Amino acid sequence: MGNIVFLIIMGFVAAVFTGLGVWVWNKKEPANFWTGQEFKPGEIRDIKKYNHSLGMLWIAFSALIWITAIVGSVFGGMIGSISMIACFGIGIPMLPLVYNVIYKKYYDPKVAKKG
Repeated sequence: MGNIVFLIIMGFVAAVFTGLGVWVWNKKEPANFWTGQEFKPGEIRDIKKYNHSLGMLWIAFSALIWITAIVGSVFGGMIGSISMIACFGIGIPMLPLVYNVIYKKYYDPKVAKKG
């Protein structure tokens, strides 16, 4: 029973991040990370590629959560707990690091200096 509850909760969390990734992928204006940052027109060189990269970041993170959900529900107990701690303990700190790489790739410093 506990394994099913783990799968349901982790599956819900993973689905939220998958949905976020798809939403960001399809946005027409530049998506922000968690900061609520607003971009000046032209600050992001290629909005479509920027949003696709950011969407893939969220989808990749959700894939880790889906794997954790499956591993935890199949093996349960200690293995499920360890996989969850590894997923969030490594995954969450990696998100801003990877975002910075994406942002720097598509950021246009000339536009930012003008404003």
